[in-house]
Amino acid sequence: MGEPVPVAILSIGVSEEVLSQYPELGDYRVGLGLSNITVAFMEETFRFDFVETKDEIKNRMVTQYKASAKGLLTEKYELKGNIVGAKYFGYIEVYDFSISEDETVNLKDGVTNKLVTRLGLQVRLVDAQSGLYMTGSGLGKSTTTREVTLLNDENLEEVAFNQSSIGTATKKALNTAVYKIVKRMRQKKIFDH
Repeated sequence: MGEPVPVAILSIGVSEEVLSQYPELGDYRVGLGLSNITVAFMEETFRFDFVETKDEIKNRMVTQYKASAKGLLTEKYELKGNIVGAKYFGYIEVYDFSISEDETVNLKDGVTNKLVTRLGLQVRLVDAQSGLYMTGSGLGKSTTTREVTLLNDENLEEVAFNQSSIGTATKKALNTAVYKIVKRMRQKKIFDH
C-alpha cells in the first residue's frame, strides 16, 4: 500500500454566508462534527497520516520540547526527525441539503409518513505545493418512517425530524466521497494500489 500520505484536515463548519442564505442548515446543525467524521472515515482506509492543525497544540509541543531541553521536565523529549508537514490540506463542503415529506393514505393499512433527508458533501484535497486539488463527492440519504392505522388516528401529528438522520446521511455521503478520493489518488499513482 505504500507510505501513508500526511494530510491536514481543516476545521469545517457551514459559513455564515451560507447559513444566512439557508437558515435550516443551522437549525438542523448540518456540518456539526464534519471534520471529525471525515478524519475517522479517512483513517479507516489506512492510507493517510494526520497532521495537527490547531496552533494551540503545536505551540504546546514546542513549549514541552523546550522545557525538556532545559531540563525542566522529569522526562526527556527528543525530536524524532523533522516535524512532518502536510502534503495535502483537506476540507469538506456541503453542496446539497434537503428534507422532503411524503404521505401515503391507504384505507386498509392507514397512513404512512416518510421524511427523507438528503445531504451532499464534497471532500477536497489541495496539494500543499502546487495548489492543485482533487475532489470526491457523495450524496447520503436517510429515511424516517411513521405508520398510523386509521383506527388509531389520535396521533396524526407530523413526523418529527430525527436528528440522527443528518448523521446517517452524513456518514453515507462521506463513505462515498472518501472512496472517490482514494480512487483518484490511486489513479494518479499517489498510492501503490
